[in-house]
Amino acid sequence: MCTAIKINYEDGCVMGRTMDYEVPLNYNAIYLPKNYNFCDDLMGNPLYSKYKILGICFENRDPLKDGINKHGLIGVTNAFSGFNLYANQVKPEKTNISSLNYLTYALTNYKSVEELIEDLPNVYISTKDRRGENVISPDFHFMFADSTKRCIIIEPRRGKLIYYENPYDVMTNSPGFKSHVRRLNQLLDLDNLEDFNSVKNLPGGYDPISRFIKAFYLTKMHIKPNNYKEALSYSYNIMAAMTMPNGFVRNKKYNHTTYTRYICSYDSKNKLLTVKSDTNPRVYQLGFEDIVEEDKRQAFFLDKDFIVEKFK
Repeated sequence: MCTAIKINYEDGCVMGRTMDYEVPLNYNAIYLPKNYNFCDDLMGNPLYSKYKILGICFENRDPLKDGINKHGLIGVTNAFSGFNLYANQVKPEKTNISSLNYLTYALTNYKSVEELIEDLPNVYISTKDRRGENVISPDFHFMFADSTKRCIIIEPRRGKLIYYENPYDVMTNSPGFKSHVRRLNQLLDLDNLEDFNSVKNLPGGYDPISRFIKAFYLTKMHIKPNNYKEALSYSYNIMAAMTMPNGFVRNKKYNHTTYTRYICSYDSKNKLLTVKSDTNPRVYQLGFEDIVEEDKRQAFFLDKDFIVEKFK
């Protein structure tokens, strides 16, 4: 139950997301260098990074949940429930990979959304490896944007990955992108958003459809930022309206609650990662210029204790 948004400014864009999760987890930022073996493909071949990347991972493991590369390509994963979304066998003539590793693969291999789309027919996601053994391949879909401000959604359909241009600059969870757009058009006159009574009629629920509509409206109606700092600030303001407090959503499958663990936002122009936890209001920032040992994988951890600063 995550929400992702993109906000444009004059010479770049920021992409942010809430990470809403249903079981306890640890997360941290990581830097992966060039020529780093971040995983093996499903044929057993090692995959190496072409480009440096920054992102957020779980349990200090390489598969990214969101991230940015040295060229300003940004991507995020979101849960996307469905039935038989991915194939259950490999295709030797393609690059076979699990959905768990696809975001990391994309960010380490493509400079832009255009490059990613061009190579999409050559990528094959499966739930089994070449030996027919199960691999971790969660039901995901993906949103990407780059320094040109182009934004796309990638969804699995009938064993293939397909993409949609995303002028709405929002992604939530199931149903599919076309269904979200259809519901959006049913509720809003997209050419006359000023006439919409948002105080009275904007959906207040936290289901994916309601969050898609609310995130779209808040993003499109927000005052336009003049620079990347304002864009980052606005993205955190909007995502604050999408967060779920701990205890708000009771999860029937697990003996836990689903709530927002962190909010992050990436800047395409300055190639920045910014992130804050649910318990600490301080926003942490990491850029490629902050990396001292560029050839070494590095991990960075947030202080999750509540932090305040005294007036000076």
